Amino acid sequence: MKRTLFQELPRILAATALLFISANLLSAQPRTLRIVSYNVDCSDQSSDGNITNSIHSLPTVVEAIGLHHLGTNAQPVDVMSCEELNSTSLANFCVQLNLIYGAGTYAFDPTTDPNTGGGPDGLIYRTNTVQVVSARALLTGETVLLQSNGTYTSAHSPGGGVNGVTRAPMVYRLRPIGYGTNEDFYFYVSHARSTSDDAQGDARYAEAQEVRSDAKYKLPAGSHILYGGDWNLFNGSYENAYRCLTGQTTSDGLNWSDTSAIWANTNQTQAYDPVSKTVPPTTFTFTNSSVDVATYFYDDATEGSFSMSSRLDIQLPNALMLAAYNTNGGVQLAPDTADPYDLLNFPASKYPYAFETFGNNGSTTRGSTATSASNHSLNDLAATTPNATTVYTDLQEAGTGSSSTFVGSDHYPIFSDYIVVVPQPMVSSPVIQANQIQFTVTGVAGNSYAVDARTNLSSGNWIPVLTNQSPFTFNDANPVSQRYYRARSVP
Repeated sequence: MKRTLFQELPRILAATALLFISANLLSAQPRTLRIVSYNVDCSDQSSDGNITNSIHSLPTVVEAIGLHHLGTNAQPVDVMSCEELNSTSLANFCVQLNLIYGAGTYAFDPTTDPNTGGGPDGLIYRTNTVQVVSARALLTGETVLLQSNGTYTSAHSPGGGVNGVTRAPMVYRLRPIGYGTNEDFYFYVSHARSTSDDAQGDARYAEAQEVRSDAKYKLPAGSHILYGGDWNLFNGSYENAYRCLTGQTTSDGLNWSDTSAIWANTNQTQAYDPVSKTVPPTTFTFTNSSVDVATYFYDDATEGSFSMSSRLDIQLPNALMLAAYNTNGGVQLAPDTADPYDLLNFPASKYPYAFETFGNNGSTTRGSTATSASNHSLNDLAATTPNATTVYTDLQEAGTGSSSTFVGSDHYPIFSDYIVVVPQPMVSSPVIQANQIQFTVTGVAGNSYAVDARTNLSSGNWIPVLTNQSPFTFNDANPVSQRYYRARSVP
């Protein structure tokens, strides 16, 4: 009978018991991060009233986002980008959130955004799940298109509209707590120019060129990238800004895909739109008009009527943040193939991603308000505190300036769940060389992995014996009569 290597090991090593090699990685379940983009409208109202008044409507909405289910998951917000801020909005927001969740739970990044018109952008994060590694503001003006040699040139413009970036976008490098640099991701936060532009959105187009070129030439290859914020895409997916971000050809004939000759490298920086519902996600066609059949992506409510009218805010990941496009791990958009809390509406079994406009699941038609009786997007909050009725009201803007009735915003927040995926190493079958046990550990190239050993699976601790970067060969020059091994990823 043919004998296996494991059967031969005792004879070869003159040992009294089998030597086992465990090829499974013993690791914790992937962490989930809930990431929100929220235009809070404080600057337009010249007040933080929707944060600090007796209603505390925006903190209530954020608390409700943490109670709401995407698929079967509900958890507090981990990262939230904000636009249209006053100088005090982030600090006031964190005070209110910490009254809900406990002192020190939330903090904001203090990096200065030089925006003036329309209010600056900013970032709030949960301190025990995420850290801000770095943050910086990008340029304003027309000379914002970064070249591979580190210089800037004027952004492309078809002409006829206002050109140039009017409000500096921000970029944050974020790291899940307990993980290393391999799990970092970059979050570009924008508040692009509003309606005073032409049909091609030249100013917004310039901003898209700026963030794409910054990602191409300032971020490391293999970066996980998320583009978010209020992009004011009034003309829908036909706007050059959306086409540039998602790697399409713009109206001036330029191809912005990652493999285009316009770029000096093929780093994966183009965005993909999870609203598309395709697997993998691609782009999505929308016009912000009555011809749009689907309404689940609307996130903007017309001021005054508070009725949902368009999609202005986005949260678009690059390919590396989508498991459908790669197997390299890192922070990736979570799947959502079924939602037991919303069987009749969005996303149900036909929607593949944990991505949603909060307060709009498609059960409410265009031109309706959050408080419409047809809105079933928060059915899982019927008996929570805050409950759905309260939250529908707090989503909507009412009053102006410092008025005590100033609540909500004219934007609904959008949010997604992302999982932190650490690729598992593969352990080869053992071989014997000069009475030494050898096996190879293979994972993501450049990632670090540890080999642990123990002599008894029922008692004792795993002892680290080697840490190295993949791929590497482990040699045990002093094998004992029985020893178990495992390989695991390390930060």
